This record gives sequence, structure tokens and C-alpha cells, in this order.
Amino acid sequence: MKKIYLPLLLFAGAISAGVMSSCNKDFLEKPKGGAVTVDTIFHTQMQAQYAVAEMYKWCIPSGFVLTESADCREDALTDNVYLTLPGAAWVGGNYNYQYYLSGTMTPAGTIDRGPTALGRGDAPSFNGWYKAIRKANLVIKNIDAVTDATPQWISDVKGQALFCRAMAHYSAFRMFGGIPIVTAVLAGDGKISIPRSSVQSVVDSIVTWCDQAAVLLPATRGSVDYGRVTSLAALALKARILLYAASPLYNTPSEMKSLIAGARFGDGRDTVLCYATYDKERWKKAADAAKAVIDAAPAAGVSLYNTGKPTTTVNTDTYAGLGDYEAVCNNVYGTTGAYGNPEMILVNTFNQKDPDKSQWNEWGFYNTSKIRMNQWGAKNNVPIEFLQMYEKTDGTKWTATPSGKDFKAYFEGLNLDPRAYQCLAYAGQRWNSARTFVTYYKGSGDVPLSYSQGALCDDTNAGDATGSAIETTKFVARVDNMNDNHFAWPVFRLAEFYLSYAEAINEYSGANGDATSYLNLIRARAGMPAKTPASTADFRTAIQNERSVEFAFENKRYDDLHRWLTAQTVMNQTFHGFAVTASTNGVTPKPTNPFLNWVTISYGTRVFPAKYYYVPFPLDQISMLYLGGKGWDGQNPGW
Repeated sequence: MKKIYLPLLLFAGAISAGVMSSCNKDFLEKPKGGAVTVDTIFHTQMQAQYAVAEMYKWCIPSGFVLTESADCREDALTDNVYLTLPGAAWVGGNYNYQYYLSGTMTPAGTIDRGPTALGRGDAPSFNGWYKAIRKANLVIKNIDAVTDATPQWISDVKGQALFCRAMAHYSAFRMFGGIPIVTAVLAGDGKISIPRSSVQSVVDSIVTWCDQAAVLLPATRGSVDYGRVTSLAALALKARILLYAASPLYNTPSEMKSLIAGARFGDGRDTVLCYATYDKERWKKAADAAKAVIDAAPAAGVSLYNTGKPTTTVNTDTYAGLGDYEAVCNNVYGTTGAYGNPEMILVNTFNQKDPDKSQWNEWGFYNTSKIRMNQWGAKNNVPIEFLQMYEKTDGTKWTATPSGKDFKAYFEGLNLDPRAYQCLAYAGQRWNSARTFVTYYKGSGDVPLSYSQGALCDDTNAGDATGSAIETTKFVARVDNMNDNHFAWPVFRLAEFYLSYAEAINEYSGANGDATSYLNLIRARAGMPAKTPASTADFRTAIQNERSVEFAFENKRYDDLHRWLTAQTVMNQTFHGFAVTASTNGVTPKPTNPFLNWVTISYGTRVFPAKYYYVPFPLDQISMLYLGGKGWDGQNPGW
């Protein structure tokens, strides 16, 4: 398998010489000097491949925690994950996690950490996105100069670069709103001012680049090129940006304007934050784009992964034992040794098994979960408020019982949506043969038959002494001797566009049969009963819940809460967890595995100011006064 994301030594040396490097001071400045020229890099196909590899490394996102010690899942910024404070503050240092949760984020310390590619080096927040854009623009500008490549190869690479430019712009847009659009390799000789563009301009540009890329790219690729973009990936990015553009954050109905008032200027500057008026037709464009992905999927060899096995076989550690939902994110090699699974449209093939890491610095393992490294590490606790979004298997809701005497029996007895049990680990569970009884519990006070604190309960570095009972283990190797090679980060998978289509159709024409059908195809794969919401509002509630559980821990929650304008409701509250303590519960002789008595505990109150809907630009960029216009420095409202 060709791992196109990896930097090659020759290319790394060429880049360090200057021609392909990004800016030294800000994203508009081109570095000067350097012995290596553009002609050197783009002379032969072999040399040009290095530029393509570097472009992928910077532009294709990954949600995996990689080599940074102060790094965590983006989901920690939402109700998906809670890292116990204050002890685990360092784990989310790259996101300024503790300040974000308390409502005290600043332009000097925001959640924007720039591209998360391996080896991103000194790429600072915001500037890093433009380093990625520069990589793509250099390829677009110079690929025709390659002397020994076929026209077909050059055309294909242009399509890949157009997609990468679109992806990098999208990645910045989703946080900041309207951003500068950069389509040229900037000269950087002196001050060059490129102000923020309107939401409409950014969205239209991304859509145009995706359309252009889709024409140039092939529908399918062989396994040797697994991870390269296809025409379907370009359609997928187009569908995603159009869904976001149609959503209330940008396309705000009059009845929702009060929800976002604190993050708007109330004048002409708002064009960089939203469309001037609500237009229902944007939902139609989003629906059509999502349906285009669905319709093009069969020719691309893409289909919903559905073997008819909705639940994981209990007490098995093999790939064959996985339920379909767990298999979706574990299936790189598949059941027959072939790469990929049919649901994946585009993946970032780099996983947490980084050969460049020392054993001590395997932060992806340490910070993604506690169970993966069997003691040391940060527990990615899941708040009860999010757990309650998982319905019972009969489709009904549930409310947490505040205390009890056998947590394993209680949690399994809830008979939750099978997706919950396929991406969570919980106290007392047999997670796999290596971990057996999950020891998240605090020590027992029973005398004389006490139990010591569980090995997975506390680590002074991560600061979790609560005995919290549940953490996410999605993308944590459980089967096949804990083999991380089963993982690849899903940039796009087909299920997203089933639910995007259903959401957009409902907003445009109501809860009709087509919308309901695609909602229920996802529920059926999960082993959940069908829903038939009668009203647009009821269907909106159903589809938002469905996206929340289907894409839990896949870094979609942050974007969804923002675009729906529900973040203020969801995030401005006190979160809770289950805390468990070992006990014999009076049973003699002492059981080998303790009973786990539980109580609910507070994870603290989070604060989400309205201004959080848009991330602030760094002060060094604001001070250069190129982002805004006359009498305006370009900063987002409230910052």
C-alpha cells in the first residue's frame, strides 16, 4: 500500500531549502532565497510526487491524536468527551481546553491548532491552513511543467490539488467563517493585503473547485493508491460544505436570529459570518449535492457497510466478531485482506502506529484512551448527558439512575442502541482478552474484604481519580491482538450523506418518504427500529439525534452543534458522569471481580458564550490590518 501521506527524505531536504516552504511571519509572506527551484521539484514525475505527498500531508485531515503530548480528541470540546480537570488540562493543551470550557478562550489562546498532519512542524494556528493552501497552489501552478508524465497523470494530479485547496479552505472556514481566499502562489515581496471574503464567496469557491476536481479525478483507484482522492470525494466535500451553508449558523431563519445575536455585528460586516438573508433553496442545493454522492457511490464501489450483523459478538477479540458499526471504523484490511471497506469514500491512511515515535512518546495511544495503554494515560470520559442520546433498542429514551450496586448489570441491562456498546468501554465489562474485567473503579472500603483501586482508575498525570465508569474507545484497537493497522481516519463515509440528504430534504420539503427512508437505512444497519416523525420539527429532532450517535467521536459533533445553533443549549450546562467503587456488597467468600457500586458525580459547569460560534483570528494577523476594511480590523464579533 502506497502511503502517500509520508514525507520523503529527498523532498524534506528540498522543502527546507525554501521553495516549497510556507511563510515565516504570516501566511502572506513567501520565504526568500533557497538553492532549490520550482523547476527542480516539478521537472520529473518522480520529483513531483514528493510535492503531491507533502500536499496530502498538510491538506487531508486526521482526527487521530498523533505525536503531540498536549493533544486530545476534538470531541473534548463538545459533550462527547470530558477530560477531568484540573489534572488533565495538559492533555488538551493544544486546544486550550480548560479555558475553552470555562468560557475564557482568547485570541492569543484559541482552539485552532492548525493542520494536524504528522510533522506539521512549526505551523501555527491559522497560518498553518495557508501553508496547506500554498502546498496545493504550488502543485496547481507547476504540475504542467513535468516533462515525463502523461496528460492523464497531470490532469489527475490537478484534480487532487484542487480538492486539497478546497479542503484546506473548508478546514479554516468551519472555525472562522469567511476567510481570505488564496488561489495563487503569493510573491510575498512587501505587504500584500487579502481581506476576508464573504461566506457566499468562500462557499461558492469551494463548490467550484470541487466541481472542477470531480471532472479531473477518477471514480475509483486501486489498492496501491488507497487514500488518494477520487471524484466521489470531491462530490462529498461539495455536499458537506453546502449542507453547512444551508444550516442556521450561516443561513439563519428570522426566528433563530436571537440565538446568534451575540456573535453578529448587525451591519454589513456580517457578510463574512452569514448570508444576508435566509433562503430555503440552499437546503435544496444541499439535498441535491448529498444525493449526487449517493447516486455516484455504486460506480465508485462505495456502499453502506451492512452485513446484517448489528451487534458485536460478546467476548470475542477477532475481526469476524465485530458488529457492522464497530467494523466500519476498524476495517482497513477487511475480512479478506483487501484494503478498505465499501463505506469509506476517503480516509487519511496514517494511523496512530507512527514508526517515528519513541515508545515514550506514543501520545496517540496515551491520550486517546486509558484502556489502550493499560494504566498510564488520559481517560476519555463520556458524560451522561451525551450517553442519554443513545436510545434503548426499542427506540425509547432513558434517564440515568443516580445510584446503584452493580454498574455492569445496570448498564448492560439498559439494552441501549448497539452503537453505544460498540464504541464505549465501561466498568466491569470484558473489553478484550488482554484487559478482561475493566478496572475503572475506586478502591473498596469494605473491611476486611476490601479491593484496591482499579488499575484503570487513576493516574496522577491525567488527574482522573473519580472512578468514572465509561470512556469512548472508538478508534482504540481492541481486536486482532490490539492491531492498530485496522484503522484509517474516515474523512468521508457514505453514511454521512444518507443523513445529510435526509436532513436537507426535511428542511426543504418536510418529513417525506425519501427523508424517512434514508434516516431508517442508517438505523436499520445499527439494529434500531424505524422512525416516522410526522412534522419537520420532529424529524429535525430525530435526525440531529441520529447524527449525534452515528458519528459520535468522529469529530463531527463540534461542527454540528455550531451549524445547528444548538451549542449554547447543549454546552451551557453542568455535565455528569457515573463514578464506581468496588465492593463485595456483603457477599462471602469475596468475589474475584467486585461489584461496582455507582453514584453520579458532577463534571463541572461548562460555559459557551455566543461569540464562540466563530473562533477569533490571532492578534498578530489582526494587527496587520489586512483582514477587514475601512474602520474594521477584520476580527470576529466579541473578540
